[in-house]
Amino acid sequence: MAQFKEISPNAPAGEKLLNWVDNRFPASKLYKEHLSEYYASKNLNIWYVFGALSLLVLVIQIVTGIFLVMHYKPDAALAFASVEYIMRDVPWGWLIRYMHSTGASAFFVVVYLHMFRGLMYGSYRKPRELVWIFGCAIFLVLMAEASWAICCLGAKCLTGVLR
Repeated sequence: MAQFKEISPNAPAGEKLLNWVDNRFPASKLYKEHLSEYYASKNLNIWYVFGALSLLVLVIQIVTGIFLVMHYKPDAALAFASVEYIMRDVPWGWLIRYMHSTGASAFFVVVYLHMFRGLMYGSYRKPRELVWIFGCAIFLVLMAEASWAICCLGAKCLTGVLR
């Protein structure tokens, strides 16, 4: 059974509300364990940023890609005109398109730097060799899927199959 924190009846209303929420969902405990008192290792340096940065760039790629898909016409006759429309007439469309095109290269750069950090610090050694194997497998599957999608969809766009 869950243990409820007792609070004095003279406590301020805000403290009573926080206690009521904590007894049902331990928000302050989660904050304390994962944000305010989280242990950071002594050898933490700039190389540890690239894992989170690769996730950020991937999310930016997905969001900007969805935005661009909303305005793009995948037809051989209309593709160039739709890109011109995105660049000139869509508000901030030029920025979204350049973020997407630059993000594609940035994703590879930060993922390779993240993998280099793993090699440099020996993250492939015991006891973390499975994490390294799974990470490389995920990377290879994602790259194979991305290559397949780009080849197939690009060919269909050029031949006008997608209308």
